[in-house]
Amino acid sequence: MSEKVADFELKHKASSYSEGENGKLISISNWESEGDMAVYGTVYGSLRVVHDINDPDADTGSISWADEGFLPDGSKTIGFLSGTWEKAGNHVWKLSLTGRDSAAGETRVESTLALESLTWSGTVYKA
Repeated sequence: MSEKVADFELKHKASSYSEGENGKLISISNWESEGDMAVYGTVYGSLRVVHDINDPDADTGSISWADEGFLPDGSKTIGFLSGTWEKAGNHVWKLSLTGRDSAAGETRVESTLALESLTWSGTVYKA
């Protein structure tokens, strides 16, 4: 197993939707931490998911994430991830992402997003 960078829990704050090409729904949901996270500080970010009008109940799909964190010492972190989601229950998704952030370098994230509680939690690992 890779070295753990940080555990996290984010809360949903808002969502926006737009129509993409060929019947795609583009969903952007905004998330933030409640207080400082180890390594990243207070984090704000956006999760982008594209859904197909012809398969609204899909079991999996692509996602991307962009964020910034504000540490207590005044410094900032930035991160970008991409990957997949898959159904893991009734309105529960398992998310697997890889990417890079300015604090830890190449990273991998394994997490769960629960729509009922509007909570996204998981672990960041070094890739």
